[in-house]
Formats: sequence, structure tokens, C-alpha cells
Amino acid sequence: MTDKTKAKAIVTLENLRLVESEIFRIASKHTIKTVYELDKLIASGKLSEEKVGEDLFRLDHLISEKVRLEKELKRLSIKKSDAWKSLQDLLELPRRNFQTS
Repeated sequence: MTDKTKAKAIVTLENLRLVESEIFRIASKHTIKTVYELDKLIASGKLSEEKVGEDLFRLDHLISEKVRLEKELKRLSIKKSDAWKSLQDLLELPRRNFQTS
């Protein structure tokens, strides 16, 4: 892997981490798992669109961004399930063993 490809992979992994954490924050705030659940809460009148409108649009955008970043990782031959291991390898971090005897 070239240095340029390695840098792209590191940035993509970090951006995916940030996007996923923001998705989690918004979902937790409204106790939902998907943008459709938030949409249903608004449609049923349990939440007002004025109150959550910005979160709805932000969540929708973040989910699109997550899909784009996951495609980029796939193109770079990095499995999302191995993201942390891949990041450690790309950054050449030492392996830590946190198991206790």
C-alpha cells in the first residue's frame, strides 16, 4: 500500500468513526435506531418537526455519508469489521495485550 493510499485509509477510518459517533448521539437523544423511526415519531405527533427537524436532516445526511465512507473502505480493501485492527496496522501502532493473568 502506498503512503498516499495509507493516508486515505486512515482519514476514511477516522471520518467513519466520527460519523458513526454523531449518528449514535442523535439516535440516543431521540431513543431511535433509524431515521425512519424519527420520521414516524414526527408523523404520529409524538415529536414536533420544529423540535427535531434539524436532527432529522442531519441524521439523514450522516447515514448517506456513512454509506459513502464504507464504500470507500471497501474500495481500499479494508473490512469495516476489522477497522480498529486496520487502523493499528496503518498507523504502525504496537499491539497491546490487556488480558490479565
